[in-house]
Amino acid sequence: MITSNLERNLAISSLCKYIISTNEKIRSVISLNKNGRMIESEFSYDQIIPKMSKSETEMLYMQRTLQTSLSMEFDNLLGPLNYMIFERETMFEFIFPFSEGVLFVTSDLDIIPRYLSKKILFILNDFDWRSKNLICKNA
Repeated sequence: MITSNLERNLAISSLCKYIISTNEKIRSVISLNKNGRMIESEFSYDQIIPKMSKSETEMLYMQRTLQTSLSMEFDNLLGPLNYMIFERETMFEFIFPFSEGVLFVTSDLDIIPRYLSKKILFILNDFDWRSKNLICKNA
C-alpha cells in the first residue's frame, strides 16, 4: 500500500504504463478499485472498450471485480487466486487481484496467455512488495 492517494495514483499510473509497454499485443491495462471503479488506465489500440458507453464500461468493470471477489472466497480451500483468463472471439481478458484492487488487461489473441499472465503477475508481485516496503520505511 502507498502512503497518500496522490502517491498511490502515480504509482498505479506508472504500473499501467509499464505493463502496456512490455508487450505490443496488450490493448489495455485498467486498474479498478475494490468497488469496480476505474482508478487508472492505459490504452494502446483497443477498439472495443473505448467504444462502449459509460454505463457499459462501469458494468463490465464492476462485474470483473465481483467475479474476482467471489473467486477469492475459495482461497483458503483452493489456494490464492493468481489471475483469471477469458478468451473471447476478439481478444483475451486477464484479471489480476492485487493490493489496490483488480488489474484488468486485454490483449490480442495471437499471444501465449500463460506467458503473458505470468509476466504481469511477476510485475504485480514486485509492485505489491515495493508498496509494502515504502510503508515500512515511512512508518
